[in-house]
Amino acid sequence: MKEKVLIAMSGGVDSTLTAHIMKEKGYDVIGCTIKFFDEQTEALHDGEKAAKELGIDWYYADYTDYFKEDVISYFIRTYIQGRTPNPCAHCNRHAKFNYLFREMKSKGATKIATGHYAGKVKVGEKYFFKKGQDVRKDQSYYLCLLKDHQREVIEFPLGEMEKTDVKAKAAELGLSVADKDESQDICFLKGGDYRDFLESKIDKDSIKKGWFIKDGEKFKEHEGIIYYTIGQRKGLGIGYHEPLFVKHIDAESGNIILGNKDEVTGTGVKVHDFVFPDDHDRVFRAEVKVRYRMAPVPCMVEIHPGNTATILFDRPEFAPTPGQIACVYENDLVTCGGYIESVF
Repeated sequence: MKEKVLIAMSGGVDSTLTAHIMKEKGYDVIGCTIKFFDEQTEALHDGEKAAKELGIDWYYADYTDYFKEDVISYFIRTYIQGRTPNPCAHCNRHAKFNYLFREMKSKGATKIATGHYAGKVKVGEKYFFKKGQDVRKDQSYYLCLLKDHQREVIEFPLGEMEKTDVKAKAAELGLSVADKDESQDICFLKGGDYRDFLESKIDKDSIKKGWFIKDGEKFKEHEGIIYYTIGQRKGLGIGYHEPLFVKHIDAESGNIILGNKDEVTGTGVKVHDFVFPDDHDRVFRAEVKVRYRMAPVPCMVEIHPGNTATILFDRPEFAPTPGQIACVYENDLVTCGGYIESVF
């Protein structure tokens, strides 16, 4: 009897080729498109169409009510708190892979396969994710919050492939998705601006406002803290003799502290909800990414009780941001990760 695998199918080229590869490996493949929000008619249609082309079973699972609380509410709440959310990493931990895990169990499958560009290795008795071969598409950063039971069952067939090879293989197979456009990073924004989305969900009178402040001097009132993020330069509307950046957002007063580029740096971060192996050293050298689009930088990590940690950079880094994710790498393996609580 063939081993069953559940494929997370978005209807794009990555998930479609993932399903093909797992089918070629001899698995009993089931395609599943998760419905996260109401405006997903195209994704459901594309997922079903791709499954038919591959000759595999397909269905969709409606998790819209869960997703509103698990991800969208988190997204809105984090901005209201003066922080910058990371909905993709948060979703992977608290939504997407939880939903897929439930569906895997309900279908009697033993594995989940997705089109992420990341790898997976076993070290001792534990599984770890690693950087994907395609450095431009590597998505390991967004997977650092996943736990043991999730890592055990997830497979990434595209981890050792380049994006160009994926598209070429899809074209060779005659798949209609070979030239399909890339999906948006934050799916529920549907390519729109996050500020417009927040305005549609939050009462304007409840948006916290205050002053732009530099060295104790008030410059002007701003439009509301939800419109700004740490490190932001554009859109401040302030004339000054040097470029100014958002240094700190005070959600209680509504004031936004500005600084020059050198002032908007941090020597380290404190992290909460830190995910790490139980048997890991509590103080160790590693590399860390505190945002997706950066190269990992050398650091010292100290794990504290209560799933918290302190990460000290070897050199100051520009604009580490509360609410974002710190992903810890050791020899290209993702070993730890958590939410940035504060910067020092």
